[in-house]
Amino acid sequence: MTTNHCLNVLRNSGRHGEDALPVDLEADERSAAEALPDRRLAQELLERFDASTQAVVVGVYVDGMEREEVAAVLGISKRTVSRRLERFLSSSRRFMGRAAS
Repeated sequence: MTTNHCLNVLRNSGRHGEDALPVDLEADERSAAEALPDRRLAQELLERFDASTQAVVVGVYVDGMEREEVAAVLGISKRTVSRRLERFLSSSRRFMGRAAS
């Protein structure tokens, strides 16, 4: 329910020209010190994209929602969800490749 609410807020903010909300991921079961580099990297990757793409990525990869669910909540097609995920993964892989060099 919380995820759906947040996705609705993101969708509505885009329609009304409001600024995107900052993405804040929950910490995993590791200690805060151990998880901090991964969390920073995830946030850095997400910040490279618009709010709608961020909502798609968080919905699918963080919250475990189905693509159809994300599409319905955001009011976009399942194909658009898939394209945004593909673009996110492709860009993130390129970014990680440059960062490792």
